[in-house]
Amino acid sequence: MPGRRRIAVRKSPIHGRGVFATQDIATGDLVCEYKGKLVPWESAARAVSQDPAQPDHTFLFDLGNGYVIDGGLGGNSARWINHSCEPNYLPELDGTRIFIRAGRHIASGEELSIDYALVSHEPRSKSLRDRYRCHCGAPRCRGTMLAGRRSR
Repeated sequence: MPGRRRIAVRKSPIHGRGVFATQDIATGDLVCEYKGKLVPWESAARAVSQDPAQPDHTFLFDLGNGYVIDGGLGGNSARWINHSCEPNYLPELDGTRIFIRAGRHIASGEELSIDYALVSHEPRSKSLRDRYRCHCGAPRCRGTMLAGRRSR
């Protein structure tokens, strides 16, 4: 249906809010752009979390060039896309812009997800994995939002 929004933000079984398809989305379809303020990574790393109860919760999307898009500053609904170890969408980098494309067919009502593949400068430990524990429920969940090997 032309003009109808393809996604909506609502309560998520994974974590807090999530982004859900409001209609079927075909593999490869452009879903939206991840919007927010372009910020140097160093500045973003020094910024205080907006939620002291969840100090590790941010809306930063690393561009890999020393900058991030901070979806918490002027961002759109894409900032609510949750992590999954078996994501259904893929980010597409175009300079300093991130576009979100369906990595497979996404059924109406399904939550959109991405593999955050977080990287930390702290040594990998049980404490670090627990801070970034994954709740995606995927059959091959690695137990953490950190990049790399399975931890469960």
